Amino acid sequence: RNNPTGSIYPQAFNKFISEVTGAMPKSASVVYDNTVFGKTIANSAMVFLKSKNVPIVNDEAYPVNTLDFKPLMTKVKAQNPDFLLMVAVSTTDAILLTRQAKEMGVAPRAFVGFGGGFGVADIATELGPLSENLFSSAAWSGNPNDPTTKAFYKKFYDKYNFYPKEHEVEGYAVIYILADALNRAKLTGKLEDDREAIRQALLKTDMVTVFGKVKFGNYKGPLGDQYTNQNIYSPDHSVLAQWRNGKLLNVYPKAVAEIDVVFPDPTVKR
Repeated sequence: RNNPTGSIYPQAFNKFISEVTGAMPKSASVVYDNTVFGKTIANSAMVFLKSKNVPIVNDEAYPVNTLDFKPLMTKVKAQNPDFLLMVAVSTTDAILLTRQAKEMGVAPRAFVGFGGGFGVADIATELGPLSENLFSSAAWSGNPNDPTTKAFYKKFYDKYNFYPKEHEVEGYAVIYILADALNRAKLTGKLEDDREAIRQALLKTDMVTVFGKVKFGNYKGPLGDQYTNQNIYSPDHSVLAQWRNGKLLNVYPKAVAEIDVVFPDPTVKR
């Protein structure tokens, strides 16, 4: 596996609140879809927050494709959280969570999204000004300051008229990972032998792609979970981005930032 797992998605957010003066939440509401993916991300975030003695004032799961989040956001608003953390695998859920929270007057210092739903262009087109300063902590899209990655971004934009993000860059990188393994594998034309030869070649992969470094191995994740034959560089492939003027731009870590972070959110009246 090349791309980060769910428990790694909050890593950039965790670094941000730990390393930036004044960014540690005084309290947090956490709402998440009740999929394995959603629960994994939420649990990873909450384990870290609790380790920093941040009170979790809401811990709320919801069904995917919920249309009315008002009852849930009523609970959240009553707790007046310092941060609102939202996990959504569905883009529709991400849009409705954000819209209904803001329309109801939920007023944290930061709205933070996790999961694929917060990292697609529909967030900006559907939410308009309501998307401004919304955070997204997820797998990165490669280092935007790397010349090779920047060149890929431009070629992709020239062809498709939008900039690639996590999923497009991951998919592109996988083709090169497979091609590299196939070039190194000693194939015989015998199906079972060739499968094992390709597997062994993948295990020896050590390369750089537009998505970043790739080397498969075993290691423990942030929750102590054991990862087997996964990209050992995945923990470094989490980024905190922010929606600004319709674009999702990296803000942390600073080494891969494209723009200065806006925090606390000045559009929110507390």
